[in-house]
Amino acid sequence: MLHKWTNKVSILVVLLATVALLGGCALLALAPTTRLNPWPMFRRDPRHTGRSSFQGPQAASLKWTHNTGGAVISSPAIGGDGTIYVGSNDGNLYAINPDGSLKWTYATGDLVESSPAIASNGTVYVGSDDKHLYAINPDGSLKWRYETADWVTSSPAIASDGVIYFGSLENNVYAIRPNRSVKWIYPTDDMVSSTPAVASDGTVYVGSNDNILHAINPNGSLSWQYATEGNVSSSPAIDSDGNIYVGSDDNNLYAINPDGTLKWTYLTGSWVRSSPAIGDDATIYVGSNDGNLYAINPDGSLKWTFTIGNWVPSSPAIDSDGTIYVGSYDNNLYAINPDGTLKWSYLTGGWVYSSPAIGSDGAIYVGSWDNNLYAIGP
Repeated sequence: MLHKWTNKVSILVVLLATVALLGGCALLALAPTTRLNPWPMFRRDPRHTGRSSFQGPQAASLKWTHNTGGAVISSPAIGGDGTIYVGSNDGNLYAINPDGSLKWTYATGDLVESSPAIASNGTVYVGSDDKHLYAINPDGSLKWRYETADWVTSSPAIASDGVIYFGSLENNVYAIRPNRSVKWIYPTDDMVSSTPAVASDGTVYVGSNDNILHAINPNGSLSWQYATEGNVSSSPAIDSDGNIYVGSDDNNLYAINPDGTLKWTYLTGSWVRSSPAIGDDATIYVGSNDGNLYAINPDGSLKWTFTIGNWVPSSPAIDSDGTIYVGSYDNNLYAINPDGTLKWSYLTGGWVYSSPAIGSDGAIYVGSWDNNLYAIGP
């Protein structure tokens, strides 16, 4: 009798262990790409917080540069093995090793202004001005490509279920599954260069040159629209309460409630094409073409401004100690302390439209119009 009971206990233990193992595998399969890659997409995560769990460099020390054949206005993505992916206006997607050497390039048919996104299985998605979204295998070979009717300057965002969201200048927002099948296509009334942000409930938020912030249900139907007075090429960011922040060419930063009503606006001195970042304390950071980086409190009041003196279309990145990194058309990458004072700056050879990415190695990666990708760090 004891022997039979012991056998039953052993079988139960094995079953429980198997369930635990399968459950762990399932959790791993469902894990967001941010758990596997330190900076897997434009603005780092599907909500576009621009916030990293890693600390950036304490000084402006050049680690390396990698030269491409064209301006680097694409923003880098960083894989779990430290590989940096970035597009160039020479028409190529670059995969660069952590030491700055070339891993591979993939040639598209036109400029690559879009920023890459890395899936949990290592597939790299990027748009091209040749009117395609590309899916590239980790070894640099083509997995598939999806054709649209116009340039794809919008950067793909990958949701936790693996669906890829991006816009096209043909006035559409696309939801494409990892197997290349179409989930849905949502039409707007003008070009979509904004990158979609995906909320935890699956709602997709994206701007358009029809002057509207669109909220799209997970099934592709319209949830609501909020009209501004200018083009919305800024990409939205979503805070932990579901509030949406986005810039407009009417010079405002908008805070929109999850139901589509206005929470507040903050008026800057020029276009806001920079995409907001959201700090741990809910401070919103955004650049303006009036030459300033703004820190806005959650209630819409001004916390501080940092004056750069030239356009700031680059989108800020925030490291684990609250330092904010942003580029400018004065050719510099800036590191700004949480109190709004300068930590350091690094001068490149061209405009810094690209948005910085923070690696697990403590380095900042950013592109410049001088055709280079820069690694600043230890």
